[in-house]
Amino acid sequence: MLGAALGFALLLGAAAWRKFGDLPAFTVVVADYRIVPRALLPHAGAFVPAVEATLALLWLTAPWYANGAAVAGFGTAALMVGYAAAIAANLVRGRSWIDCGCGGGDQLTWGLVARNAVLAGLAVATLAFRSPGAPDWGDVAVSVPVLAVATLLYLTTGALLANSAAMRTWREA
Repeated sequence: MLGAALGFALLLGAAAWRKFGDLPAFTVVVADYRIVPRALLPHAGAFVPAVEATLALLWLTAPWYANGAAVAGFGTAALMVGYAAAIAANLVRGRSWIDCGCGGGDQLTWGLVARNAVLAGLAVATLAFRSPGAPDWGDVAVSVPVLAVATLLYLTTGALLANSAAMRTWREA
């Protein structure tokens, strides 16, 4: 649980940091999705990273508090399903060229939908593996390599998805 909690805290914290770092640009990304009414765009642009930051903080407390773990797990799952639904809606409309908002200017792909669905499932699955009590040194010893491998897998998946989109664009040219 500790490794997963730290992984989700890192993932969501970095995402919130990146979006808060250039809020006007992220608000443009939200507008490109054409899901949020125009009048709510400034609020939605700030709301999304605020939710991500809140969930990151909840993940940091999740190994010690059952209620925090449940809110973090289900909240993250809901956020990831929301992201997947927004991406899928735009892919169905044929709008694959827009920026996903994930960082790095990646275009929308079904791979991103799958990645968010997997992350949603993992967020909920962590609740089944929550051990009673505070994490001990054994938890830390297992969590560090698990977090390292999970981070590498996530970054590798992101690179593969970005390369796939770039290759598709190259082939179409």
